[in-house]
This record gives sequence, C-alpha cells and structure tokens, in this order.
Amino acid sequence: MASLSIPTLLLSVSVFISSVAGDCYPQGFRKDCGFLGINQQQCEAKGCCWHEFSDHSPWCFFPNGAPPEYVVKASVPTNTGAEITLITKNTTGAGYGPDITPVVVHIDFDTNERLHVKFVDPKNDRWEVPTRFSPVPSPPTSKASSPLYTVTTADPGSNFFIKVVRKSDGEVIFDSTASSGFNGLTFADQYLSLTTQLPEGYNLYGLGEHVHPLKLTPMTYTMWNFDTATPANLNLYGSHPFYMDLRKSGLAHGVFLRNSNGMDVTLDQSSLTYKVIGGVLDFYFFLGPSPEEVAIQYQQVIGRPHMPPYWALGFHQCRYGYADVQTLEDVVSNYTSHQIPLDTMWTDIDYMDAYKDFTLSPTKFPKAEMNKFVSKLHASGQHYVVIIDPGIANQDGYPAWDDGKKQDVFIKDKNGNIFIGKVWPGTTAFPDFFHPSSMSYWKSEVSKFLDLLPVDGLWIDMNEISNFCNGACVDDDEQDQANHGHAVTVYNVSDGFNPNTPPYAIRNQGGGAALNAKTLDMDCVHFGNVLEYNAHNLFGLTEAIATNSALESLKGKRSLVISRSTFPGSGLHTGHWTGDNHANWDDLYNSIPGMLNFQLFGIPLVGSDICGFIGTTTEELCGRWMQLGAFYPFSRNHDDIHSAPQEPYRWESVAAISRTVLGIRYSILPHYYTLFHMAHKPVTEGDAAVGATVTRPLLFEFPSDPNTFAIDKQFLVGSGLLISPVLTQGSTSVDAYFPSARWFDFYDGGEQTKTGASVTLPAPMDHINVHIRGGCTIPRQQPAMTTTAGRQTPFNLLIALDEKQASTGYLYLDDGESLSNASSTFISYVTTSNSTSTTLMGQVMEKGVSATDAPQLDAITVYGVTKGPSSASLNGKTVTPKYDSSKNVLTFSSLGVAISSSFRLIWT
Repeated sequence: MASLSIPTLLLSVSVFISSVAGDCYPQGFRKDCGFLGINQQQCEAKGCCWHEFSDHSPWCFFPNGAPPEYVVKASVPTNTGAEITLITKNTTGAGYGPDITPVVVHIDFDTNERLHVKFVDPKNDRWEVPTRFSPVPSPPTSKASSPLYTVTTADPGSNFFIKVVRKSDGEVIFDSTASSGFNGLTFADQYLSLTTQLPEGYNLYGLGEHVHPLKLTPMTYTMWNFDTATPANLNLYGSHPFYMDLRKSGLAHGVFLRNSNGMDVTLDQSSLTYKVIGGVLDFYFFLGPSPEEVAIQYQQVIGRPHMPPYWALGFHQCRYGYADVQTLEDVVSNYTSHQIPLDTMWTDIDYMDAYKDFTLSPTKFPKAEMNKFVSKLHASGQHYVVIIDPGIANQDGYPAWDDGKKQDVFIKDKNGNIFIGKVWPGTTAFPDFFHPSSMSYWKSEVSKFLDLLPVDGLWIDMNEISNFCNGACVDDDEQDQANHGHAVTVYNVSDGFNPNTPPYAIRNQGGGAALNAKTLDMDCVHFGNVLEYNAHNLFGLTEAIATNSALESLKGKRSLVISRSTFPGSGLHTGHWTGDNHANWDDLYNSIPGMLNFQLFGIPLVGSDICGFIGTTTEELCGRWMQLGAFYPFSRNHDDIHSAPQEPYRWESVAAISRTVLGIRYSILPHYYTLFHMAHKPVTEGDAAVGATVTRPLLFEFPSDPNTFAIDKQFLVGSGLLISPVLTQGSTSVDAYFPSARWFDFYDGGEQTKTGASVTLPAPMDHINVHIRGGCTIPRQQPAMTTTAGRQTPFNLLIALDEKQASTGYLYLDDGESLSNASSTFISYVTTSNSTSTTLMGQVMEKGVSATDAPQLDAITVYGVTKGPSSASLNGKTVTPKYDSSKNVLTFSSLGVAISSSFRLIWT
C-alpha cells in the first residue's frame, strides 16, 4: 500500500467485484439506469436490466459490468492535503452522456474539524456557486495540524473511492467504496453521482426544504425551489443540500454539498446517493463532535446568521385580504383593546396599485392615510412591514419597469429578449441579481418606496422564481416585438447539452413536473451568460442580499427581511417563514420540524403562519397554535383571503391564551435576543463553542440519549427551556419526554421528579407546558404590549440549579437596531456551590451600555434550592430573600443592581 507524506491521508487498494459486462445480477452492484415511471419495455430498450425489488433499489439498472469506472491515475501530496487525478476505464457513460475524464479530486485538510473534498473537470470551467453570493472560507495555506479525521483513498491503477473516518472512535462517516455493492462515482456533464454507505439504524437530519418529520427516512429528497402549498415530502421553496448524521455513540458530523443545481438525494436502508444535474461535487465535512458544533462549523462556511433588530422578535399580524387602511387601523386597535401584544403590522399584496411592487393603491391605501397610519404605529413603538414580489409588471410608465429596462437588469430569454412571465400584476419581467447594476437598481426602487411610505422591513415572496406559466407566457414573435433583443449563445444542443430536458430527470414534485414548471425556462440567461438551469435555486438568496443591503444602507440600521425561498447562506441576510401551510392539526405539528431544520440550515429567524394560512381555522386549533407559535423565533399570525379572519381576539378564549403566552414570550425576549447574538457570534464554554441555534431539538443537548433522536413534537429554546405543546385535537394532556437532568415547571418551580422517561402532563386549553432545565439561567424583563415598552422594564433572572447546585446563562444588550455593536454589553451569570455556600457571579465580559442606558436588575428567582439560606449578601451587603420550602424556590427582590455592572451574590 502506497502512502503520501501526509500523516492523515492513508492509501489502500479498493477491490471492485463486477460481473462480466452485459450480465444482469440483481443481487450484485446496481447502478440506476432508469427514470421515475420507467417500465420494463423502456428499460430493456436502453439495453439495461430489469428486476423488481422490494426495497429502494433501482428496478432498471445497468448491466453489472457496463458502467464506466473511475480509477486513480495519480495521487500527489499538496501543502493542504492531496490532489488525485482520475480517469475512466471506458467511455460508455452511465446513460446520461459521456463521462468526463480526467477528473481531479482536491482533498484539503482545512481545519482540524473541517475537511474539504472537491471533484472538478481540469480541462473545462464548470458552473459553481459564485462566492460573491455565497462566500466560502479562504483556502488554507497548510494542512490542519491535528485533524479529527483520516482520509483513505485508492492506489494508482485501482478503482477510486474515498473514505473519511473519525479518529477518536474509528467511525466511518463517509465511504464511497463501490466494492460493497454501492454506486461509485459518475461525472458526466449533466449527471454527477456519488454514493456513501450508511450504518444500520442511521440518524440523519436536514436535506431541505420539505414537509417531513425531523429525522429523515428512506426516500428521495429533491432540491429544486418550487412554489407549492407545502405538500408532504415534495420539494418546496428552498434547497439545502446539507445533512447532519448523529451516530449511536452520541457523536455527530455534517456533510454539505455546495452545489446549486437541481438534485435528488436518495436515502435507502444502507446508503445515501447524490444525483446532481450539473456543476461540480464540492463537499465539506464537519466533524463536530456535538450537534451544536456541527451547526457552528457549517455556518463558518455558509456565513453566520443575520442579527435581527429587537422589534423583529415581537409578535406580528398579517392577512392576505385586508381591504383598506381602515381595516389595518381596526386590527391594531383591537389588539390594543384586548390587551394582546403586537409589535408589527403587515400587509400582503392588497396594498399595491394593481399588484405592482413599490406602489400604493390610490383608493384603498392612499399615500396620505397610509403615512398617517404608519406614523401612529411608530409613535406607539410599533412597526410596519409589507410584501414585495420579484415580478415587475412590464408596463411602460411604471417606474420599476422603465428603470429596469433602461438599465438592462432583467433576466433574458434564450434569444436575448427580456423574459416575460406572469404573476399577480399580469405579465412581468424579473430582476437579474447577477447583473452588476441590479443592486443599485433595487436600492433605488426601495429608496423611492421608502420615500412614499417609511416601512420598517420587507417581506420577499414568490422568489423561487414563481411564475403562473410554465416558462414564457408569450410566444417568440410577441416577445421580439416587445423587447427588440439580441441573440445570445450560451450552450449548443448539438454538443449533447440541453438545459430544458436534461438526460436525468430529478423528481420535481414527485417526478411529474418539468424543470420549468411554474417558473422560468431553463435556457433563460442571467448576466455573464449564466443559465437559469444553474442559477435557479439561487434567486431567493440573491434577492435577499439585494433587499437587506438596500434597507440597511438606506436606513442605517438593521433591517427585517423575511424570504420564502432560501439557499445556504440566506441566513446571513434574511429570515424565513415556512410558506403556505394549512389550518389543520397536521401542519401545527409540521411547523416544529420545519422550524428546527432551519436552525440547522443557519436561518434561525423562522416560523410558520400561526393558526394556518390556507383554510379556515377553529377556535381550538388557533388557541393551541398561538401557544406553540409564541415560542417560534419568528412569530406571526397570517391567513389568506379565502379564509375567515383569525386574529386572536376573534375568540375570547384565544385572546386570553394569547395574553398569557405572548406575556411569556415578551418576558423572555432578552433570552431570545441573546440567543440570536450567540448564533451571530458564538461563544466558548470550556472546550466547546455554543450558539448556532435559537431553538433546537432535544438531541442537540442530549446526543447520547437515543430516545431524543426522533423527538420533534417538543423542542428547546436555547439549551434549557423545554416546550411541550398540545398537537392533537381535543387533547387535554400531553406526553412529554424529560431527558435525564433536573427539570422544573417554568411557572412555579415545581421539580419534575421522573426523568429519562416520558410523562403524561395535564394540558388544559389555557395551558402550555414549559419547563426549565437545571443548570440554565434565563434573563427576563416584564411583559409589555410592545418590545419598545418591554425594554424599559426592570430585568430579573430565573436560575434553575442542576444536580451540582450550579447554573450558567448570558445576557446580550445593545440598542436593538444599530449595525455596529460598539455600544453592546455581554454578561455571563455563573452560579456555583460548595458544601457551605452558593455564589452567583454576574460578570460583564464586554461593556458598552452604561448604567443609565438600561433598566436595573431588580429580582432573582432560583429553582431547586434544597435548603433555605441562613444568610445572604449582595456585593458584601446583607440582603433578605424569601424561601418557599414547598417548591424549593428562593427569591431575591428589590436588588437595584446596574445591569451593566458585575456583582456577586452569596447565600449560605
């Protein structure tokens, strides 16, 4: 066995077992030769084998010896790892065009926790995700010094494979060895495929965006951005080719394929196969080893999440179908009169003049009345957000069209004309955010709109791109007459490349939809001769970049952008809502795995339409949804024009529920805001980094407890608030799992004595079960009607002690909106105990807020104090707490501590 002079790059020989070319062995190595819906006659007409299997194996497969095999021609050590050149044994292709040869594999030991493996065509430039939209870390100049992984590949002359192993326990985390009966590498122009083996009983998460339980199950996960009303298991608005794998050992790793082309990722019982229709295979491996560290390491590649303004964490109200400005005023007034908190009022496309972006309806939402309405909101410490869609009506005299046409910033068709689709205003063009003038164009349109109406944020919808036609909506002659374009040439069908009908059909909407279904034609052209075929999944990201940049530049402070379509890196610029859900109990549940997946994808500001968007909700469903939605990072009630209004004040029971749960939300917003800061800028606890997610599945905190691996009907806010909502109609109890730890009732401090087990808890209609984990400290303020008012109230701490009578928490403070955090303060709260005393240290780690700029710390409540203290002191001065021996709760009040000052509280 040959070895490179790189300690962690080992070489071994791969033995490929194959049959005689042309033979069909169903029990042997099978490479998919078919397409969704292929029958036996079509399969055999391709010269392939047919056998019906009971598992997810392909029924139509190549003769076992026929597919080309990549072998290692040369392997050369580099300063950062190795460079391996592959060639094919034959050139028959895998049914999807000739295989590219040679292929070069770059293996870079980026960091101790991150491995980078990239397959490229050394002779021709291939499409890759532009780094100006999705930056990646600078390449290393030397290999990692102490990597947590080893990499094994084949000797020259042997069939190629790559195997990545975790050093600490020898666990194989990626293995493309074809000799074990799994597909090898395929690298054709429009079909790239690679398979890795998976262990029995694997636990995988990610591969979005789909409506699916949190834990992935064997099926094909298609990534192709598509406008659809959230059907189960089908590709939705965003594409995230990233998964996390949690092994039985409790150690986790992640795998990211940096590729924007359409793809299927197929899971079966023992393998995962990528099937990609373009670009390159650009893999990043993240070694964790904790789930939270995997997420942090992934975000080091795709970008840290955007830090939202504080008000964005308040409650939001919207409806598609608000008739006029008076209706908006009535809704806000009703929230106030029912004493339900409301921070932000939203308006769907109703406000526009004939559904055109950057306009106001002159009759229903006239400028003068709208400005008066928004001014009143601002005077009350509230905010206003409206929707904009990417489709720009192609109507002369409409400034957004005239300006865009003049600057030539719209996407073109294959003939060089402006592509014309159809959305709400009728026929439309779409901005090309690849164009160097697009940012200034978009900023100018946003600027003029802000002059018209000073909104506080923008909601960008329909940006998959959604189109009411399948491709172009006018014929070529009409388009030529309308646009007088010039022809462009970006591909040649005679070369075998066809973007509209590639040789492999991904399972778009389960396999029945063409690539241009409800979107643009794939031969549309972006600036730089970039085909829509390659750029399709990036549109939502590029629009979010332009929108966030425009708002923050124009306003000089942090913006709120909420986007429907997303891609890795979107979280740096935008939040997300999970789209057009339904007012039913299934989607109440589905909102939890949807929310948790986007934490993994680096977009923590996420939530679902509370009470459901499509269909009329019920009093019970809306009440339960308000209870759950009050804990979404992005919390908004929203429904559509065909449904009955569902603002929470429509039912007195739901209004009462909302006052309670939004009171809780607003009281713990300092905790949420701190979690967002830590996601934006992780901190270190001991040897581990923490702070990639705001909400998280239980498995993130308890990765060694297999009972948590599939739990997605409960979740955590941060590391220590356990939310156990009712998700079934008519239920007045809920089964909640409590991992082994100390857990206390959030409301009164009563300790949950049964842990490591599921417990049935009472859950009457007016109650959602919330528990705090021992070891966690949560900063709070008083509940209020707006975040503006809440930020003026005194702080208090809720401390839950663990088995060692210890606890840790953090508080981040700033002005809530500045782009710079120069005036911010970051405080740690650490409680420790010994045999005679307990000490709480409030330690200011970064100081930028003076004592006069923020309210004081007024009270501290401690859960799990097993014995009442005989004495207590704050900074050396005696204080007198109250102790409830029935609940083991200790309370300090009237403390008057400057929130930005360090302090020491001791009780014995």
